[in-house]
Parts: sequence; structure tokens; C-alpha cells
Amino acid sequence: WCEARGISCLVTAKDPTRPNVIAWVGDPESGPVIAMNGHLDTVPVSDVSSWKARPFEPVVSDDGKKLFGRGSSDMKSSVGVMLTMLELFRDAELDGALMAHVVSDEETSAIYGTLHVLEQIEAGLVPKPDYVFIGEGSQLKVRNAERGILGFDITFIGRASHTAVARVTGINAIAKAAKGILALEGDIDKFHPSIGHPVISVNMIEAGVAHNVVPGEAKISVDRRLIPGETKESVTAEIVAKLDAIAADDPQFRYEIEVDPEGVFIPANITDEDSPLVQAFQRGVRAVTGKEPEFFVQWAGATDGRFYRAAGIDTVGMGPSGENAHGANEAVNIDDLFTQGKIYAQTIADLLNAR
Repeated sequence: WCEARGISCLVTAKDPTRPNVIAWVGDPESGPVIAMNGHLDTVPVSDVSSWKARPFEPVVSDDGKKLFGRGSSDMKSSVGVMLTMLELFRDAELDGALMAHVVSDEETSAIYGTLHVLEQIEAGLVPKPDYVFIGEGSQLKVRNAERGILGFDITFIGRASHTAVARVTGINAIAKAAKGILALEGDIDKFHPSIGHPVISVNMIEAGVAHNVVPGEAKISVDRRLIPGETKESVTAEIVAKLDAIAADDPQFRYEIEVDPEGVFIPANITDEDSPLVQAFQRGVRAVTGKEPEFFVQWAGATDGRFYRAAGIDTVGMGPSGENAHGANEAVNIDDLFTQGKIYAQTIADLLNAR
């Protein structure tokens, strides 16, 4: 596609079954470099029968407002917008370059996708961008921050016994876990204007061996989402303090905690609102929609933007509205794609002085 349109491109892959395409227009030596990042991999379809149409065939709704299909919202439609931007600016005079990083591993580890591209950048094989656009869905709101991720496995320790003598010799670990869960769950009284509140959720519990045996252990898995200013150490200390407060009143309340058991800790990350990239996006939204830009805080989960920010690159996410990402009848708002393209074009022209 790129070669047919005179757009420079190369393919790079750590795994040949997961190729990544780097495409660009303009001269990276003549000014700032913008990279637009999107991924082509999708999650599997678990139940085809729950779809209204075949999931891997694009279908437009009868009213023409939605495009259905796996990957329509997450996020092949945004990749289409990015490629359109390359074609749009192909013949323009730019003070810099416009690139697309189209990667094939985002839904899992990103090792074969964006992380590989960043390795190529560090090796000097691909120009390092000054600014990055992430096309994940954001309801056309500016997404300049992402919550961090920290997991905990907490094992509550009781004493197994026969149910008949539960009150005599047993200590029910599930009952102790219930105390712990109630202490941990709920709203956290912190707030960040670009990212909202921290979130904590107990998402798994393992306990019990038989209906007539008092459980001696109960393990819960906790997912905690962090906001800027929070660290692994500070969040761990908060959780331990809540559990220790229970133990102070209940001598039979015992627990063991494992921090980041899967080794996937991600700190909260943010591109400052006074960044030239954020400011340019805000101007783009005003120019295209006539409205004041909003920051996207409802979802604020993790995207590949965190890897670019960790590399010191200003990064902003903006993408269309969608529905049922990862689920049946995934769809994207078609009008939003046109608006997304206009905002991207305005922002690119602004940052690269297009003419």
C-alpha cells in the first residue's frame, strides 16, 4: 500500500510471524518527527454465534453510523486514519517528518511490537520521534496520561478443621479474607485531573478443598491502578496498613502478601499539559470541533503510550468512540473516524509547519 503511493516504508520484526511496518513522509533531519502508533493484532473471537455478522468481515450498520468487526474499534480503524495522514501529507512541505509505527503485538506483551520498534530506535535504525500519537479509542478526547498497574497476591492464613468443630479448632480463612476484602475495596480518596481516581479491585479468590472442611488458606488477587505521584512502595504500604489495622483488633487475622507476582508493574505515566504536543492537540480539537477539548479519564488503562513516555517521548492518545472492544459485535463510530482524521491533520500541520 505504501510503496504504491510513494510512501517510504520498511518492515522490521523480532519474530517473522509478527512483522511491524514503519512508514514515513518528509525528512527526519529537517525538524521534529511525529510518529503515529497503532496495532494490528486483536484478541481472539471466543463465540462466533454471538455475533450478528461474521467477525472478520467488515459490516456497516443499516444507518451507516457504525462499522462492525473484530479490530474495528481496537484498533484497525485508527490505523486506517494514520495511513490516510501519510498520504495526505506525502506531497506537503514539512519542517520534519511524519511516521507511522504499525505494530503487531500490543494485546499481549508488546515485546514483538512497540518494544521492538523502540529497540530499533535505540540502535539508530529508525529515527527517534519527538512526539507520538496513540490511536486507541478515547471518544475523541485528549489522553495525556495513563494509570499504572500493580498486582498483589494476598494469602489469608487460617486453620483447617472439620466443620463440626469449626468453632473449637478451626479458623476460617475465607472469613478472614472477607474482612480483608472489605477493608481494601472501595473508593480511594485521591484524584488527578488528567487521569481521575486510583482504582482497586479484588478479581480472583482461591479457597477451600471440600464442603465439610474449614478452609485453612484463602488467596485473593488484587489489581490496583495507580495515578501520578503513587509508587509501588507507597501503594504497598497503604494496603499493608489496612490489613495490619485488622490484625491489631483480631489476633487470628494473619496474612502473607506478594507484591507484583506476575512482574508486570507499570508506573502511572503522563505527558504534561503544557507540552507542545498536548497544546497542539488542544488547538486541533478547537479548530475542528469548535469546542473546548476534554481530557479522557474514564478509562485511563494501559496502552503502548507508556513505553514511549518511558523513553522520554511526549505522547498523546486520541481515537474514535467504539463499543464492545474485545467482545461480540465490536464496532466503531464512523463519523468519529473522519473527525479524528481532521484533528490529526490539524495537529500535524501545526507541529510540522505543513505547507
